[in-house]
Amino acid sequence: MDNNAITPKAGSRILLQVQVTLILLVSACLLPFAVHLIPPYQGIPIGAYFLPMFYVPFVAVVFYRLHVGLLIAFLAPIANYLILGSPDFQFLYILSFELVVFTFFSFLLLQTTWKIFAAPMAYLFAKIVSSFILLLIPVLPVSPFSFFSNSIINGAPGIIVLFLLNWLLIRKWNK
Repeated sequence: MDNNAITPKAGSRILLQVQVTLILLVSACLLPFAVHLIPPYQGIPIGAYFLPMFYVPFVAVVFYRLHVGLLIAFLAPIANYLILGSPDFQFLYILSFELVVFTFFSFLLLQTTWKIFAAPMAYLFAKIVSSFILLLIPVLPVSPFSFFSNSIINGAPGIIVLFLLNWLLIRKWNK
């Protein structure tokens, strides 16, 4: 028997995982698109308030494996940019980086007693790390301190949504 051959059972598992990943990736593109259809508030896109790019990678980490969440976190901003032209190109790198950090850190927190706060804490950690990176590599025309404070202040409703999503997924669905 060839140990390198993919069995029918393993092949169907791989196909199912590819299908789930594609569905999550499409969801990760459609959700921010739908949120950005809402007109900006005081010149700031609604996505900056509600943080829809962070929802699907978190769902992927809760229900699927870490690599699925990381793949979604990395590809969703790029796919959104290529298909919809959003986020702005200069913000694409930092958002992709933040989503990967967020996803990895939320995965780690989900393994601890702090799992009920995994999503909001991971968001804050991702913003701290990306702000520090902006100190070293200024890819955005804004000070890292302003970037951090504006992200937290504007993103407060989204942080609350992340907490509620986190609570709902951990307490109600992931038993």
